[in-house]
Amino acid sequence: MAKNAQVIELYTELAEHPEKDFGWEKGFGNAKAHGYKKEWMDLLPETIWHYCAAVGNPFKDAIITEGDTVLDLGCGAGVDVLVARLHVGGQGKVHGVDITPKMVEVARKHVVMAGFENVEIEQCGFDAVGLENESVDVVISNGAINLTECKESVFAEIYRVLKPGGKLYFADMIDITEPTCCSAERNSCCEGSGEEEWANCVAGTIREAELVALIQKAGFEAVECTGHTHYMTAETTRGATFRASKVTNELRRAVHWDTVFATKDYTQVLWHQDVPEFSLLQTEKYVKHKCDAIIDVGCGAAYFVDELIEQGYTDITLLDVSKNALEIVKDRVGDAADGIKCICTDITAFKSGKTYALWHDRAVFHFLQDENERKQYFEIMKETLDENGTALIGTFSENGPDRCSDLDVVQYDSEKMRSALIEGLVLRESIEIIHTTPKQSTQSFRFFVIEKIVRV
Repeated sequence: MAKNAQVIELYTELAEHPEKDFGWEKGFGNAKAHGYKKEWMDLLPETIWHYCAAVGNPFKDAIITEGDTVLDLGCGAGVDVLVARLHVGGQGKVHGVDITPKMVEVARKHVVMAGFENVEIEQCGFDAVGLENESVDVVISNGAINLTECKESVFAEIYRVLKPGGKLYFADMIDITEPTCCSAERNSCCEGSGEEEWANCVAGTIREAELVALIQKAGFEAVECTGHTHYMTAETTRGATFRASKVTNELRRAVHWDTVFATKDYTQVLWHQDVPEFSLLQTEKYVKHKCDAIIDVGCGAAYFVDELIEQGYTDITLLDVSKNALEIVKDRVGDAADGIKCICTDITAFKSGKTYALWHDRAVFHFLQDENERKQYFEIMKETLDENGTALIGTFSENGPDRCSDLDVVQYDSEKMRSALIEGLVLRESIEIIHTTPKQSTQSFRFFVIEKIVRV
C-alpha cells in the first residue's frame, strides 16, 4: 500500500471512530497534558476535543494576534484550526488543509458547530497549498509533517505562503535513536523501515538536528527546537515543538548586498560606472542651487557622490541597505565624508527628518518585487521630496535584463511606471540609456523623471 493511502486509511478510521484505541493518546486528557488552555476547551464544543491527537502544543510558543491569517497543515478534525480561530478573532482568517477526505469532512462540520465563518478547510497535499504567495502570517502543524515523504517540498511551500517576517510553529514526532554509521545515508525524504509504521508517526520521523537543518535550508531563520513532549509513538520516537521565522525582505536585502560589497570588486560589477554622466546632467538640470539637498537612494559604492562633491554640492545624503557599501564610500572620499550624511537602512524603512530637492535612485526600485513595497517606496518618496521636488529613478528597461546580481528585477516602460505611481507624483519624462558594463557588454536602462505635485 502506498504511504499516502496508508495514512488516509488510518486517519479515515480515526475520523469515523474517535473513541477507538489506536495505541496513542488523544482526547481531552491529551490536550490537557500538552497544556491546551481550559478557556479554549470551554469556548469550543466538547465533541471536538475527542479528536485531539496532538503530539505537542504548537500554541505554547506562538504569537498569533487578532486579524492574522493562519494556515494549519494537517488540520485533521480541526482542533488546532478552531483554537487558531480563537486567537485571530472575527477579523482574521484560518485555513486548514489535510489529505484525508473524511477528516476534511469532519473538520468542516466542527467549524459549523463552533459557529465560525472565517475558517476554510480544504483537501490537498502539504506541498501544494492553494494559497497566494506571502499571504499567511503564521503556519502551524501538529504531528503531520513527519507523515510526508519529501519534507523539503513541504518547508518550501510553507516558506512560499508565509509573509516576510511570518512565523512557523509546529509540533511533530522526531527520531530519538542515536546516529549510526549508516544513518547518515538516510535522506530527508524519509524512506522508512516499514509501511505498517509510516502512518503511526514512526517511519517518517527524522532526528531533531536533521529537521532543524531542513528548515534552515528552506530559508528560515531563528530555527529552534523549543522542547520535547511526553508523547511517544514507539521507543524510538518522541514529540517535539519547533519554531522558525521567515526572513524579512529588508534583512534578506541587507545580507545580500553586504555580501556583495564584502566579496566583490565593486569597480568590476556590471552596474559600475566610472563617470555617471547622465545622472550628473540631470542633477545640473533639476537642482537649482549647490546648497539644495540631494539624496542618493541605494548609493552602493558608486562614484556619483564623488562627482557631486567635485562639482560643489554641499548637502548630500547617502542611503543604502549595506553598511559595507557605505564604509567603502567613506574610506574612498576621505575627509569629504565628514560633510555627507550616511544612512544605513532599507528604503522601505526610511524615515527622514528633512526633505530633498532631488531624489536619485539609479537601480533600487526595480528590485522591489512586492506591489505593497513599491507603493511604500513612493509614499516615502512623496513625503521626502521638497514641494515640486524631482525624483530620477533608473530601472532596467523593457529591453533590459530581468536579473541583476543574482536577483530578479522588474523591467519598466513609461506605462508601467506611470501605473505604479501614487497620487501626487507625476511622470514627466522617460529616457532610455544604454549602459556599457566594465566587461564591455551593454544593458538597457530607462530613467524616469518624476515630480512631486502639490495641489492647492
